[in-house]
Amino acid sequence: MGRPQLAAFFSFTWSNIYICFNRITMKRAIYLSLLALLFVGACKKEQPFSRFSSDVLLPLAHAELNLKNLLRDSTLVPDPNGALRLVNAYDLYRANIQDLFMVPDSENVNTLSLNTLELADQSQAQAVPLFLVFPAASSLDGQTVPIPAQSISGVGAIDIDGSNFFQEATFRSGTLEVKIDNGYPVEISKLIFQLSNKVDGSIIQTDTFTNILPGASQTKVVDLSGKTLYAAMQATPILFETAASNGPVKINQFAITTITFSVKDMKPESAIARFPAQTVLSSDDVIVYDLGEVQLKRMTVKEGTARFRVVSTIEEDMKIEYSIPYATLNGQAFHKFFTVPAAPPGGVSNFKIEYDLKDYDIDTRGKNPTVTDTVNTLYNVLKVSIDSSGIERQISLNDSVFLYAGLVDMKPSYAEGYFGNQVFEGGPETVDLDLLGPIQGNLDFEDLNVNIVLENGLGIPGEAAIKQLTSRNTYKGNAIALSGAVVNNVHSIAPAAKAPFVPSITVLNLNTSNSNIKPFIEQLPNKLDYDFSITTSPNGNINNFKDFVTDQSELAVRLEVDMPVSLKADGLTLSDTFNFNLEGVNNFDRILSGKLNVVVDNGFPLEMELQVFLLDGNGLMLDSLVGTNQNLIQAGKADVNNRVVQSLRSVVVANVPAEKMSILKEARKVMVRARLNTPKSNTNYWKLYSDYTLNISLTGDFIYDQSY
Repeated sequence: MGRPQLAAFFSFTWSNIYICFNRITMKRAIYLSLLALLFVGACKKEQPFSRFSSDVLLPLAHAELNLKNLLRDSTLVPDPNGALRLVNAYDLYRANIQDLFMVPDSENVNTLSLNTLELADQSQAQAVPLFLVFPAASSLDGQTVPIPAQSISGVGAIDIDGSNFFQEATFRSGTLEVKIDNGYPVEISKLIFQLSNKVDGSIIQTDTFTNILPGASQTKVVDLSGKTLYAAMQATPILFETAASNGPVKINQFAITTITFSVKDMKPESAIARFPAQTVLSSDDVIVYDLGEVQLKRMTVKEGTARFRVVSTIEEDMKIEYSIPYATLNGQAFHKFFTVPAAPPGGVSNFKIEYDLKDYDIDTRGKNPTVTDTVNTLYNVLKVSIDSSGIERQISLNDSVFLYAGLVDMKPSYAEGYFGNQVFEGGPETVDLDLLGPIQGNLDFEDLNVNIVLENGLGIPGEAAIKQLTSRNTYKGNAIALSGAVVNNVHSIAPAAKAPFVPSITVLNLNTSNSNIKPFIEQLPNKLDYDFSITTSPNGNINNFKDFVTDQSELAVRLEVDMPVSLKADGLTLSDTFNFNLEGVNNFDRILSGKLNVVVDNGFPLEMELQVFLLDGNGLMLDSLVGTNQNLIQAGKADVNNRVVQSLRSVVVANVPAEKMSILKEARKVMVRARLNTPKSNTNYWKLYSDYTLNISLTGDFIYDQSY
C-alpha cells in the first residue's frame, strides 16, 4: 500500500455517489417536478432559464491502519498477549573467508627447451670384398698362394645410405664412429678414406687407419658438432695399402672387410628425421603461495581449475602428464594425461584444456609432508614427451613450445592452518537507522534492550574493540555518543565450533544500568556512526595450525534492538502524501464549493492532532485545508489496565469555500500530518497491541451547479 504512514492509504474511489436533493426522495422529487411542469405549462407560454444548486456527498476513501502501517520500516512482533515488541537488526560489518585470505593463481609459463632433443642411435655396415682391393683374387680363388703387398688409389666411391638415420641434419653435438673389421688374410697397413655428402660434395671427414691385423678392428670417431649430413653420403678410399702375406694363404675372393658407420648421441640443431618418442621436460617442483600472514596446511576446493595452454610449432604430437600427488578426491590423487596435436607444417598448434578441482582435498605441506612439514606449498609433477609417429618430421631448435600450466580461480570451501594476527577495521562508517521510520517528536520508552552482537563463524579466536558508537538525529541536529563499559574496552571472541559447525555468539548488552542507551535511542536517530576493530588470534598460533575457516564462515557485527513498545509520546509526528485529482469526478467543473470530512475511529491510546495540506504536481504547498484548530482526534477508551477496549470517533471538517475551489481543483496531492501525544489525563507508559487499529474515512460534501 505504499508508505505505511497515516495518510498512505487514501486512494480515491468514485464508485458510490449519493445525491441528496434537500432531503426529498428521488421518487417524490420526480413526482413533484412533473406536477410543477404541468402547472407552469398551463399558466405560461414561455419558460425562462432556471438554475439551482444541490448538495452531493462523495465517499472518497477508507483505510484501516495498525501500528505496522504507521511505523513503516519497523519490525513489530507480538508477544503471546498481543503486546508489540520493536525488533530490528542493523548489519555493521561482515567478513568471510575471502577477506581473510585468497589463493592467488599459480599459472606459470614453461618454455620448453629442445636442447635435449635427440635422434636415435643407429648403425649401418658396408662390406668391401677382397677382389676389390686384390683383383687377382678372382682368378686365384680357392688356391693357396702368397699375396703380395698392395697399394691402390683411385678406387671408386662407396655409396652410404643414411636414410635410416635422417634425411638431413645439422648437429649441435653427436659422433659418427667408423669401425673397420679386417676380414682379409693380410694386414691393412694404411687406409685413407674420405666421408662426404653426395648431394653437394661437401667433405664430412678425412681420416687414416693403420696396421689393422687380420681379424682385428680399429675405430675412428668423428665429431659431428656443427656439421650437416644428408642421407646420401659417400666413403671414398683415397689410398688403400695392404702388407704382403706371411707366406702362402688360401685365397677367398669374397673375404670381407666391413666398414661400419654408427651415429650416436645425435642432438640436432635442426633435422628432417623420424624422431623417436622422448621426454623434453620433466619437472618435479613445488608451488609456494604468498598468502601474507596466513600459513595454510590444507584446504578443500569449492571452486578451482587446473588449466593448461600449449602453443607449439613442433610437427609431432606431444603427450603431457600432470599430477598433484597430495590433491585427492575419494582417495585418488589428481593425475591427468592429455595429448597436444602436432602443429601443421610451418604453422602453430594452440591447445587448451581444463580440469575441475571441485571437492579435491589439497595438502599444502610440500613434497614430503610427513618428513618436511611446511606451509603454503603445493607439490606437483609435470612431464612433457614428444610422440613418435614414424613419419619424417622437420624439427629444430627454432621450434618453440610454450606451456602455461597451473591452478586458477581457487576458492576453498575449507581451509586449515594458522591465519595470522590480522586486524579488521569496521569504520569509521555511518549506517542509516530507521527504528520508527522518518518520524519527528519525542518518545519516552518504558524499557530498552539493545545488543551489539559479535558472531564469529571463523574457527579462530579473536577480540573486538568498540571505539565509537554515536546516534544522530539529523533533523534536530542532535548527536549522542554511547558511554559505558562496552565502549573503549576489549571483548574476547570465542572461535566457532567445528563438528558440527556452529558460530560463536558474543553479546554485548546495552541497558539503562550500564550505559546511556535510553537517550541514545529516544532521540529517534536516523544515523549511527560507528568505529571498531576485530583482531584474529591475538595470542598467536595457540592452536598449532588447527584453526579453520569454511565457505559458510562469516565474521559479523550487528546492532540488535528488541524492546516492548511501551511508551509516552510528545509531539510524535507522522506525515505522508497521496495522489489527488478532482478532475476524475464527472462534471467536476460544476462544483461550486464544499467540504472534506475526515472521520477517524481511533483504537490507539494516543491523541492525534490532524492537519491536511493541498500540494501541486511538483509537491509545492498550495493551501492548508485543516489547520491547528479543532483538529483533535480523541484517544481510544482504555480500561483500568491501560488497554484500549473501545475506539472513539472524531470528525475533522475542512471547509472548501468557492474562492478555494480553484485551488482544490489544481491540487494533485494531499499531505496529511498527524501529531501524536500521550493523553494528558493519563501519562503512564502505554503498551501498544497488535489489534489496535485506526479507521479513517474521507468524504467530500460538494455543492453542484445544476442547470435546466
